[in-house]
Amino acid sequence: MKKISIIGKGTAGILSANHFASYTKEDEVEIECYYDSSIQEQTVGEGTTVDVPLMLNQTQGLEFHDIFKHLNGNFKTGIHYIGWGKQDYMHTFPMPNTSIHFNAVMLQNYLKERLSDRVKFIDKNVHWTEVNTDYVIDCSGKPNNMNDYYKAKHIPVNAATVYQCNWIVPEYTHTLCIAHKYGWIFGIPLQDRISFGYLYNSEFNTKEEIDKELQSVIQEYGYHIVDYPLELEFKNYYKKENFTDNVTFNGNASFFLEPMEATSIATIDEINRHAYDVIFNGYNPKVANTIYKEWFYKVQDIITLHYLAGSQYDTEFWKHAVSLAENNFSDRTANLNVIMDSVLNNKQAFGVTNYGTWTFDSFVQNIKGLGITKETLNL
Repeated sequence: MKKISIIGKGTAGILSANHFASYTKEDEVEIECYYDSSIQEQTVGEGTTVDVPLMLNQTQGLEFHDIFKHLNGNFKTGIHYIGWGKQDYMHTFPMPNTSIHFNAVMLQNYLKERLSDRVKFIDKNVHWTEVNTDYVIDCSGKPNNMNDYYKAKHIPVNAATVYQCNWIVPEYTHTLCIAHKYGWIFGIPLQDRISFGYLYNSEFNTKEEIDKELQSVIQEYGYHIVDYPLELEFKNYYKKENFTDNVTFNGNASFFLEPMEATSIATIDEINRHAYDVIFNGYNPKVANTIYKEWFYKVQDIITLHYLAGSQYDTEFWKHAVSLAENNFSDRTANLNVIMDSVLNNKQAFGVTNYGTWTFDSFVQNIKGLGITKETLNL
């Protein structure tokens, strides 16, 4: 019998446990998950792409009423971009496609309970090298140093301040994405609250400046803050070698990119699918690493495309953000050029259906919504 050991039961860890429990046979594969109950879990809500609800349905049979009841979740019908580029616009998910917002900790606890008959959960703090197993999925969290990681050098934000605001019923079924003076602000609507988070660059602005701006925006939207701010500092990165013959890294042990377009959960699922192929289908880890690296080029393109269009603000942050985006798009793949040319000429890109977490339709909506032209792309 083959044994798979997962380190960590945060969002990446529990989704990894769910993936391998769902696609392996109990009499052939043993699955264990190590976690440390003294480590506090993430408490912010999350958004996803449209393929995540389908994944939860296929693996656990979850329906939308389960998301509402057990995950404090809400529909996600798109992303409303306010103040970006030349106009406000909605990146919508065309019917019948719908995604979800959810509470991360509730997802972790709910899936742990549903997986308890298939996965052995062990409350013990271990390093992946200490585990006697056939294969490890390391979801142990952000690394202590960045020696084994590439820096996603074209992303301009490295910090966030987050507040929670209660409401009686959800007032939105889409994510808010508001360009602001020092960065941008997300609004993630759950059943009983909405999370507002200000993404910024700590080299340009202080926590005090950001806090003041964020509270002002929350007041403009008519909400009242119910707790102290959650303040985060982060690096944008991804692993140099994510897949080997005996370990795959996932979650923050593998990558972190800012939450623009909610790419993280789909990326976790993408990594699990490649890990399965490495473990069970003889997939070459070198090939998996090449695909992984290209995935992050594409996701960084998706994120920086919005900064390329700029915003209504002419601050130091936005000058820096636009400059980084121009550098990113000065030398991109032929595949990206084909897609963008097709969008701007109103024709389908031959043989291209997806680019990272985006469909071709998403490219159409965002390029046109941001007001990007051929001249913009001719960098």
